[in-house]
Amino acid sequence: MNRLTVSKIEVYVCRPNQPGSTWTPEQPDPFTTHTFVRVHTTDGFVGFAATDSYTTHCVDTVLLETLKEMIPEVIGKSALDRVALWSHLKPKAYARSAQALALIDVALWDLAAKAAEKPLYQLLGASRTSIAAYASTPVLASPEAYVDYVSQWVEQGFQALKFHCWCQPEKDLKMINLVHRAHGDKGLALMLDVEQRYDLAGAMDVGQVLSELKYEWFEAPLDDYDLSGYRTLSRDLAVPVLPAGNAITDPFLVEFGMRENCWSRVRVDVMTCGGITPAQAIMRKAAARGVQVELQSWGHSLAQAANLHLMLSQPNCNFFEQACEYELFEFATHNPIRANTSGLVTAPDGYGLGLEIDWEEIRATTYAMFVG
Repeated sequence: MNRLTVSKIEVYVCRPNQPGSTWTPEQPDPFTTHTFVRVHTTDGFVGFAATDSYTTHCVDTVLLETLKEMIPEVIGKSALDRVALWSHLKPKAYARSAQALALIDVALWDLAAKAAEKPLYQLLGASRTSIAAYASTPVLASPEAYVDYVSQWVEQGFQALKFHCWCQPEKDLKMINLVHRAHGDKGLALMLDVEQRYDLAGAMDVGQVLSELKYEWFEAPLDDYDLSGYRTLSRDLAVPVLPAGNAITDPFLVEFGMRENCWSRVRVDVMTCGGITPAQAIMRKAAARGVQVELQSWGHSLAQAANLHLMLSQPNCNFFEQACEYELFEFATHNPIRANTSGLVTAPDGYGLGLEIDWEEIRATTYAMFVG
């Protein structure tokens, strides 16, 4: 039996020559770092993974340094022993351990699917072949700009949009109401993401309006750690309330939040919660409770693909997040993920994650690397 024994792992920290995307108004153009991992086996299989990090002043090499500590623990092990490896590495990692764990975990899943000659979502247990996408906006200049933006994306086939905005309740409500007057009769699924910037009173005021307008969800109204505030909002608002999903990502903590009814739906990202292995466990625990899990898929194409394959394998996720500024997330990718004219996303063709990566471009933009 093929054991897919890991023989070598390469890490590339890349800084492409392109701007970042902004999702809050006070944020400068972020310094976007792409960290790629390539895992080789003794029998010639290669698995990939990538994630993004956003800084203000310099390239982020934290993941590289974390992986240096983790990689020796993986060499010589089987890519089929993912759960045991994840459990072994979790307490040994430092700094951004969840993202580093995710890079290794996703690459091992990619390897296993390639060896099985299956797209990853089929190895995970396919429940469907496509999922609806929502257009996830950057911060725009004015309420009127959002009205025009909705029109543009509806023309492209999208029936769902999520607004990143100014994160000021009064100003945001002007945009929400103006968009409703212009597009409220189109049956669109709309979401609002305020990046943990409201207080409880502001969140309640805006949430009541979103409830009246039947928004699909209200995302990140409070700091992710304000579980008491989230429980109040989830109890008192009709609109589904979601966390940002970037802070409380450990499966034990997410399960606690579900048990305490802190959120209407769960939100996590494969690449920030530690990989497909823990994200799959979270989705299954949520499904047992009848809770939806809206996975993030903002980020580089490989990060999008990891989340997409998991979405397609589980029934309790409704939407794929399609960042509107496509090109900013498609670095070194020949076949990036984009919604079709019906607003649906399907997995890339091919085994594993299915993406075709330009490794020459990655090497040309590498800031730092490690081979273990």
